[in-house]
Amino acid sequence: MTKIKTLFVSAIAVALTVSLGASASVAAEGASPLSGIAGGAGQPVIMVKIDNVGPARPHTNISKADIVYVEQVEGGLTRIAALYNSSFPAKVGPVRSARISDLEILEQFDSPGFVYSGANKALLKTIATAPLVRMGPGLNGVKFTRDSSRRIPHNLMVNLSSSVKSAKGIGAVKDIGLTFSETAPAGGKATSTFKAQWPASSVSGKWNGSGWSIALDNKTQTDKGTGKTVVAQTVVVQLVTQTLSGQGDKFGGKTPKIKTVGSGKAFILRDGQRYDAEWSRPSGGSGTAFTINGAALPFDIGQVWVLLVPNDSKGKYSFK
Repeated sequence: MTKIKTLFVSAIAVALTVSLGASASVAAEGASPLSGIAGGAGQPVIMVKIDNVGPARPHTNISKADIVYVEQVEGGLTRIAALYNSSFPAKVGPVRSARISDLEILEQFDSPGFVYSGANKALLKTIATAPLVRMGPGLNGVKFTRDSSRRIPHNLMVNLSSSVKSAKGIGAVKDIGLTFSETAPAGGKATSTFKAQWPASSVSGKWNGSGWSIALDNKTQTDKGTGKTVVAQTVVVQLVTQTLSGQGDKFGGKTPKIKTVGSGKAFILRDGQRYDAEWSRPSGGSGTAFTINGAALPFDIGQVWVLLVPNDSKGKYSFK
């Protein structure tokens, strides 16, 4: 590292120390701006829409995503929108259909890739004109396979390793304003477990001494791709406004629209601590800032789970 770069990193560390009251160890040079994991800078960013009901589990290589968003869909169930930037596994899934809320998340990037199995007619038209690279079946050379150990529609897998090369025009990831540090800031509240609930789905976790072991519908998850427990370094419970989108699924279910542009409360979990924070995203083209008293709160280096919980009676959350 050159002297100039060393001074730059040191300046960031000093700024974090002053604003958060703790010494900071910033993410590695060349790290992903989504997770702080080495190797992501300058690489493409791809969202994969992943199934999240019982027959779709265990997920395959979800642990390799940099950010995992959990969002409500029809019937109070949830689906996952996983962002890959520092790693592109040869098998990821199960892939399911897109939802309108995915597009608002993707707006913060320049020409991101978007992997999905399909969508309703209205949404397909919107996706066709959105500033992204479509990576659905039959598009841009994206390679899909079926997992014979599962039943349709819970068995569609995407090969990100080959597809990131065949799908032309995917933009490099950009800085969306997140900061990362191996050192936890002062002021956290000791927390050993958390739970976020939607009408028909839940995500919970337990601090294991080095990360948050993730459970879906009260079952601890093992990644089928790695054979290891799914562990997040940082978990964000983000309270969001949720309305009806006017769209729906083929069974008559009404699709929610989740507003990730705006502001509200957030709870940041890292290092066995909880931080009561605020989130703010002024426009679709900007990232989300997570702050306490106006100072950025750094995430731990590693995978981030963002749980988009309705800020009304439909969403519940608890910490112990």
